[in-house]
Amino acid sequence: MFKKITSRILIVLAIVIITLLILLPGIIKRYTINHSKELIGRQIEMDKLKLNYFTGMIRITDFKMYEADEKTIFISFDTLIVNLEPYQYFVDEFVMESFYLKGLNTNVIQYDSTFNFDDLVAFHTPEEDTLANDTIAMEPFHFQLSNIEIKNAEFIFDDRSIDKIFDLKEISFFIPYIGWNQEDKSEAGLRFAFKDEGYFESSINIDPVIGDYDAEITIHKLHMDAFTEYVAKYAKINTLNGAFNSQIIIEGNINEAEKSLVTGYVEVLDFIMEDQENKKFLGTKKLDCILDEIDVANMSFIIDSLILTEPYVYFELDTSSNNFFEIFEITTETSDTTQVAEITIDTSLSDSSDSLYWAVNFIQIREGIVDYTDNLTGVPFDYYLSEITLDSDSIKSTSEWIDLYSQMLLNKRGTLKAEVGVNPSNPLDIKLDYVITDFQLGDLNIYSRHYMGFPIIYGDMYYKSDTEIKNGQLISDNKLVIKNVELGNKSGGLYKLPLKFALFLLKDRYGVINLDIPVRGDLNDPKVRVGKIIWNTFKNLIIKVAAKPFDMLSGLLNVDPKDIQSIEFDYMDTTLTAGRQKQLDLLLELEQKKEGLGIELVYFNDMEIEKEILALDEVGKMFYNETNLDYWANEDAFRQFVKTIVPNDTLDVIKACLQIADRTMVDSLARLFSDRRYAIINNYLFSVNDSTMIRSSISNPNAPKNAGSKPLFEIKYTMKEEETMDE
Repeated sequence: MFKKITSRILIVLAIVIITLLILLPGIIKRYTINHSKELIGRQIEMDKLKLNYFTGMIRITDFKMYEADEKTIFISFDTLIVNLEPYQYFVDEFVMESFYLKGLNTNVIQYDSTFNFDDLVAFHTPEEDTLANDTIAMEPFHFQLSNIEIKNAEFIFDDRSIDKIFDLKEISFFIPYIGWNQEDKSEAGLRFAFKDEGYFESSINIDPVIGDYDAEITIHKLHMDAFTEYVAKYAKINTLNGAFNSQIIIEGNINEAEKSLVTGYVEVLDFIMEDQENKKFLGTKKLDCILDEIDVANMSFIIDSLILTEPYVYFELDTSSNNFFEIFEITTETSDTTQVAEITIDTSLSDSSDSLYWAVNFIQIREGIVDYTDNLTGVPFDYYLSEITLDSDSIKSTSEWIDLYSQMLLNKRGTLKAEVGVNPSNPLDIKLDYVITDFQLGDLNIYSRHYMGFPIIYGDMYYKSDTEIKNGQLISDNKLVIKNVELGNKSGGLYKLPLKFALFLLKDRYGVINLDIPVRGDLNDPKVRVGKIIWNTFKNLIIKVAAKPFDMLSGLLNVDPKDIQSIEFDYMDTTLTAGRQKQLDLLLELEQKKEGLGIELVYFNDMEIEKEILALDEVGKMFYNETNLDYWANEDAFRQFVKTIVPNDTLDVIKACLQIADRTMVDSLARLFSDRRYAIINNYLFSVNDSTMIRSSISNPNAPKNAGSKPLFEIKYTMKEEETMDE
């Protein structure tokens, strides 16, 4: 009887236990849902919760966690399956045979500086424990985690501060095994797809015994337009486009993670940035960067190659700024409108140059374009630089000198080839050598009109420059060859420079201008600008050429410039000497060789001085007739002679001679001498070439140049075209 009762009790107890075990998942499910806010801080829901007591499997389906408003879903997933070995817990070991999560969906929202999970963080943040920490050593708790897999997850990030949603889809990863005291190598992988196209993928291998690991991170076709709103917070842009690819490999030891080494590559395709007027200002067809080795611990950064294919820059210069400064909101305090920014080189880090090492083994730009617009003159000046290439061999922080080689097409016609050298320890030490060929001067027409008032009709230029800046000293030697340059008529212009006449004088018989232009300057003076030095050099050259045309024209005849500067006479001299004939012959030859050159001989003479000398000579003849002595060799006797005629204690011999001599005769002789000189010059010119256009004229007697001047013909050079306009 007792056995029957016991058996029945056991059966009932077993039924109760089995019933409880069957009902327990439902009870746990309902309890967890009903008290979820107390347990985890948010309301949750789930469709099913299943437990397999024999295999240790837990299965949850259609799980949802709501926002604080209990209406919007924060986290959800389709299926969660966890296989445990619960009996291992009793030997201080947690064993999870598998973890499988499918269809996880997470929605994160940012409001300025707060997030939609801040309440959960606060709920699960423990209060500070005022009790002393337990100092009793505890036995380490071992664990073994196997087959961890997340499949087809989606992560949505809603940044409402910029009204932008990031959506990462098809997130998947698998970790075969993680365990305490693990001896076998562990592998893990993660992969998820981006919203439109492309994916993120990573894998990691760890040796748990020695700690060595290697990780590979791959990003494929990450569309950069997703970051437009973020960039727009710091730059005035409407568009940011492009695709980002990379494969980064990290190798190291988990015990010394800071000593890890990074290699791999970064690639950007079809990169474009547009301003708020939808104008493209920056872009590149392709950017390739191969990382040789990045060693942060040893401050060593080595890039194997950096290649830009078809880069594009649109640069627009205004009187006070430029489009890049406007877009990126960069301000300058300089008042020089042509100097867009002051560059300051900070050498304070030079002491650490031994610890920091960087190198770029190869740099190249292919088929670059710079689209330039200058609004400084009030009329847009557009210039197009294309087919830009740049090459450089290895560039290192330890290099004593770096050389770059570049060439480009200038406005689809001219070419530029350049070699640039830079001292890395002092970037302001520069050597620049470049050659420009087939440059069309008409491209500079806007500048020529604005600054000098002359339109450039046509002409091309060759330019070679050897420039060096060292210790702030600018030394630049320039060779300029201009062919077939023609200017239009002057109209306005900020500067009144005789540009047209100067260019005319500079032309040789073939219409070619050859100039050697040295430029020097001290850039240590903060008031000195390279542009100002070059402009002043050019301006002074034009003024010098126009002011002393005989210096340039003498080269056509291979003579001393003084030979074609003026024809000089002594007072009372009217002889056409051989030397003066030679000077006139040179002018006739110059007229033939320099077509379009106007030559005028302008006569100057201080008539009063010549009259004084004539009077002195007349009284001298009287002295000779009486004493048989030359007055110029017997000054004291001559003075006494004059004094006997014009008694005066403070005798001025010359003025006394004017009183003694026949003034009418003196005036007549002075005019006669001038007329004679003027006649012999003109007669000789027309006797040699009766069709000569060389003109002679007598200056206005009141002209300042007459004062103190000996009799001379100053040779004035002009352009016949300008003479016609003046008439």
